[in-house]
Amino acid sequence: MKRRSILAIGVALLALATAGCASDEDGVTRVIFAAGNDPSGATETLVREFNEAHPGIEVTFQVMPANTDTQHDAYVTYLSASDPGIDLYSMDVIWTAEFAKAGWIQPIPDDVLDRDEFLDAPLASATYDGRLYAAPWFTDAGVLYYRSDLLDQAGHDVPETWPELRDACAAIAGVAETDGFLWQGARYEGLVCNFLEALWGLGGSLDPEDLAERPDEVEDGVRRTLEHMASLIDDPSISPRSVLTYKEEDARRLFTEGRALFLRNWPYAWSFAQGEESKVRGAVGIARLPHAPGETSYSTIGGWNIGLSSYSRHPDESLEFLRFITNERSMKLRAIQGGYLPTLRTTYADEEVLEANPHYADFFEVFKNARNRPKSPNYPRVSDIIQENAHGALSGEIDHGDAAAAIVEGLAAILVE
Repeated sequence: MKRRSILAIGVALLALATAGCASDEDGVTRVIFAAGNDPSGATETLVREFNEAHPGIEVTFQVMPANTDTQHDAYVTYLSASDPGIDLYSMDVIWTAEFAKAGWIQPIPDDVLDRDEFLDAPLASATYDGRLYAAPWFTDAGVLYYRSDLLDQAGHDVPETWPELRDACAAIAGVAETDGFLWQGARYEGLVCNFLEALWGLGGSLDPEDLAERPDEVEDGVRRTLEHMASLIDDPSISPRSVLTYKEEDARRLFTEGRALFLRNWPYAWSFAQGEESKVRGAVGIARLPHAPGETSYSTIGGWNIGLSSYSRHPDESLEFLRFITNERSMKLRAIQGGYLPTLRTTYADEEVLEANPHYADFFEVFKNARNRPKSPNYPRVSDIIQENAHGALSGEIDHGDAAAAIVEGLAAILVE
């Protein structure tokens, strides 16, 4: 392990250990909530409001490192020691299965949350083996950003299918010095999200049932997806070969500099596109990602959930705060003050929320078709297999068919019981 990573984890563990020293005094129950920093201050505001309304409970917001991997490793080290110092953990949606399988978080009682109020994909991300192990807190999903001014100039509608996107890129190539479509193709988790969105939009699947019952069909779908993604790079009017090195910010910066017609990214990029330094301010729209004719658009879900530690000494008080931090009032405040995308359906129809964030109406349409990455306690290995073979195929280092076979074989060994 690199020295920098060791130091980062050490700092995180020190913070957790300090939080774990909290004790109950004067009849006040102390609950520790660990989560990443909230620059907007919305989370601190809500913690303060809860504490004022519940004099017998004192919640402390323990800020964790911004780096997701460092935060994960700190949690794993802490929880594997069965330490009771942290009561509630904010968790990346891909951690639910790992933490639940290990017994580090406990199921959420049925009377704590009304499941029908939450968006389907975030709720599914908080579920493992048929049980709810976390509360959906805020969400994320891949969206298509487009230059409305350039589409108008070329007389093109916003594309819904891949052929329509190709046609729009070809038309713009002759009138503007821009790339067509930017996305995340570097070998990291973002490539997994882009790969899955393309796979689903072409009618493919990596569901365990399909891997077990129709492996040849699944492999064919993976191969066609890799060929499709490679074809985007092979066409100079669509995606530059440099997308194979792009992460979110690499692609976002180029788009907001006015150097592309389309961008696949997360909702956070909207504020940059409309910011004062953006060269495309006022000329950007958002839509669902393209799909094959006759198929459906899907987006990979991101976001964070909140889980209750199996070692908490105060589960009842912790659940009381969990109920509060995920209710309509809290979702609304975080949406308006911090721009966090809520997991409750009703928040997207709130007039004050939409006044502050008019684009949430478009995001809601995308989120209705969001899907989860493969669920597994061994998700890091799942991700590695897709990253290695997808990037190898797109860079020309691995034959598309061989890469597809390796992905299916590798994932079947992990996901099929």
